Amino acid sequence: MKQTKKQLFWEIFRFLLVGGTATVVDYFVFWLFDGVLLPLVPISQTWWQTASLIIATAFGFCVGLIVNWLLSVKFVFRDVKNKAESSSKKSFFVFAIIGLIGLFITEIGVLALVAAFPEISFLGRSELFGTSWEKWIAKVVMTCIVLVWNYVGRKLFIFKS
Repeated sequence: MKQTKKQLFWEIFRFLLVGGTATVVDYFVFWLFDGVLLPLVPISQTWWQTASLIIATAFGFCVGLIVNWLLSVKFVFRDVKNKAESSSKKSFFVFAIIGLIGLFITEIGVLALVAAFPEISFLGRSELFGTSWEKWIAKVVMTCIVLVWNYVGRKLFIFKS
């Protein structure tokens, strides 16, 4: 069954809503680790700053991935050839692999962008909720890039219509 343009439009719209929700969850968990939990660890070495950024990014991404899977199966990809297959454990595994590739892209991009950015101050502040502007900007840029990868990958490999 081929999707109409209208069906595709609403599917992408739902994908963006679900992705937005999962992104809010991802960013909250990222902030929780980067801005609250990991700074409590009494380590000040440069390697720990890099490691904590990787850890915070990974935890946020993983929790966001689970939220995204649950909402995608329920709300986004409704016009699929085989509903049972698209919500199976095998499909979740493929979903997770696509997500892990997205996580890898995100981690590399966030690290590279944070290293490349000069220190940013906005309205006299160098941080938002205890996390530097450079990290937030890098996270947003990489979210936009990985959003495209996630939609195309999931549409081609899991939620075929």
